Amino acid sequence: MKLSFSIFFLIVVNTSLLSQTSFGIKAGLNLSKAIYSNEYNEQLVDPIRKLKPGIVAGFVINHQLNEVISVQAEVLYSQKGLKTEQASLYKYVNSMNYIEIPFSGQYSIIQNKYSKLSILIGGYGAYWTDGKYKRTYLITSETTSYSVDFNSEDYEYNRIDAGIFIGTEFTKEQIEFFIRYTHSMLGSSKENADALSNHVFSIGINYFIFQ
Repeated sequence: MKLSFSIFFLIVVNTSLLSQTSFGIKAGLNLSKAIYSNEYNEQLVDPIRKLKPGIVAGFVINHQLNEVISVQAEVLYSQKGLKTEQASLYKYVNSMNYIEIPFSGQYSIIQNKYSKLSILIGGYGAYWTDGKYKRTYLITSETTSYSVDFNSEDYEYNRIDAGIFIGTEFTKEQIEFFIRYTHSMLGSSKENADALSNHVFSIGINYFIFQ
């Protein structure tokens, strides 16, 4: 009898937990602004820096703790990096692509039966999977590019990244629109002069398949 009750209790608890957990896919646009750690390099680049577009996509799991608080974990492919453009001369793009795992807490500030508006704050860890440097001469349209060589003996890259983020989300049924700002806390290189930290604005949607 006790065993039957225990099994029934576990089934009820698990069903309740599953009913509060949503699984979905994420797709959006990154607008990156990588910052040099070295002040001199940063002063040179700042006047010609542009926002670098890239994609962010992956999976998201959200668990509702109560009516207004939830926690969320994600696994993402995220394109970041640096873009500069010297008028009439050249355009330079440093692409930095990451596998990123964000974790956040969410608080609903406005909600009704059909929709809600939430704020979120969290942190992330990421691994720099690949990258490319590309320079285009605007007068001749000549382009040169090469991939990042992480095995180079002449240069030490830091492929691990971590940081914090804040944002807001508007949820209506299965669709969620998000705006997010991500701030990297680590540089991309062990050489201070070349180290970049990614600052990224992201916009897009989450579509919850199971909820």
